[in-house]
Amino acid sequence: MRNYADKVNLHARIHALRGRLLTPADYASLIRAQQANSLPPSPASDLTGVKEALFREQIAPVIGLALAYGRYAPLFLAYLRQYEARNLSTLLMKAAGRQGEELWYDIAPFAILQKDLLKRQLSLTDIRSLVAGSYLNDDFKDASGYRRMEIDADICAAGSLYRFARFLSGENKSDFQNMMQRRIAVLTVLWSYRLRWHYHFSEEKIELYMHRFHDLFDGGAKSHFRIIEDVQSRYLEQLRKEGGRKPSAADIERHLEGNFFTWVSSMFHRDFHSICCVPAYLWLLHYQIRNLFRIIDGRRFGFSAEAILDKLIC
Repeated sequence: MRNYADKVNLHARIHALRGRLLTPADYASLIRAQQANSLPPSPASDLTGVKEALFREQIAPVIGLALAYGRYAPLFLAYLRQYEARNLSTLLMKAAGRQGEELWYDIAPFAILQKDLLKRQLSLTDIRSLVAGSYLNDDFKDASGYRRMEIDADICAAGSLYRFARFLSGENKSDFQNMMQRRIAVLTVLWSYRLRWHYHFSEEKIELYMHRFHDLFDGGAKSHFRIIEDVQSRYLEQLRKEGGRKPSAADIERHLEGNFFTWVSSMFHRDFHSICCVPAYLWLLHYQIRNLFRIIDGRRFGFSAEAILDKLIC
């Protein structure tokens, strides 16, 4: 059954779903309960299966919402494609001979890529052929190399979300663009740090890689980029004054993501009738999934409850 809801009904459902998201106290209780059962750590392969089942359970409401209200369906589909971009990154990682968790995000019935591709020995050329003719085609037809294609997957996912604005008008359009411009600014800074820290790229090469993220900016978007850079600078200055260690890329990523989480949380209750509540809920769900995965990984590595809580964004 499709398109059975109207805007007011869907916004009411979004507010109800927002109320069910976990709080910091909920996470703390979950971690304590997990540690109290004293189960031995599980193999990584077993926990990957747990994560995949958990993801499907968490994402189920979005699958339902995508079918409920046709005018917002492109937004929910674009959000789900954030996870298909992760699947694509996993395939690219394998093709490049890199080691990593082969976690698959099941977004059926909207998936272009299928999990059985993990069983194949794909080359980068094979992967480029797989996405030919799909929504990914334009972003990958000129890409070469694992790193370039991985960044392009993130750009494609962000671009798909941003382009939903063309279905909107007036204040809803400007509000939605404002939220996505903030997210794109965060992604730009995060990828710049990853390339600088993990791959030792020069500033010139980083700028070359990032120019397509910059192309997604329009209107007031560059002001968001300045805000995020200021958040980052103040964080680094605070650490310097405290005489602490130099932060890693992961530390900076967690701080910037935490700042975005706080900001997007504040946007949720801006106006019941505004579209803001919809992308805000989707981002908050995104962080909940990440947090639950970190709790699972904490068990795997035997982290203390305090160490796990410190890694969560909430």
